[in-house]
Amino acid sequence: MSQPEPRPRALVAIVIYKCFTVGLLTFVAIGLFLTSKKHDSLFALAEEYMMTGKREIIKAGLTQVLSVSTTKMQLGALVALVYAAVNGIEAFGLWNQKAWATILVVGIVGITIPVEVYEIIQKASIVKFGVFAINIAMFIYLLRHAIAERKKQHQ
Repeated sequence: MSQPEPRPRALVAIVIYKCFTVGLLTFVAIGLFLTSKKHDSLFALAEEYMMTGKREIIKAGLTQVLSVSTTKMQLGALVALVYAAVNGIEAFGLWNQKAWATILVVGIVGITIPVEVYEIIQKASIVKFGVFAINIAMFIYLLRHAIAERKKQHQ
C-alpha cells in the first residue's frame, strides 16, 4: 500500500491560517451577539462611567460600541459567522487537497484584494498590511498550485 503524498508546508500554513480565522470570526460573532443582547445594560454602564469621568479609554470604547444599533450588531455577527463557515470549508477542502477549495480560495482572496488595497490607502496599519501580505502570498501560492495541477491533468 502506497503512502499518501505529504502536504506541502505552505498548504499546511494556509490551513492553519484559515482555522485561526474561523476561530477569530466565531469569537467576534459571539461577542457581537452577546453585546447586542445586553445593549441597554452596556448603555447604562457607559453612562455611569461617563458621568463619573472614569477612564477615558472605557468611555471611548463603549461609545464606539453603543453607537452601533442592535440590528447592525446582529447583522455583523451573522456576516462574521457566514465568513467563518466559508473559511472552515476552505480549510477542510485545502487540507484534503481538493481542487475546488484551491479555486474557492483564489477566487475569494482575488475578489478581496482591491478592497484591502483601498482600506490600506484610506487608513494604513501594520495589521492591515500584514493581513494583506498574507493574502497576497496565499493567492500567488494557490494560483501557481492550481495552474500546475491543471497542466498535470492535461498531460
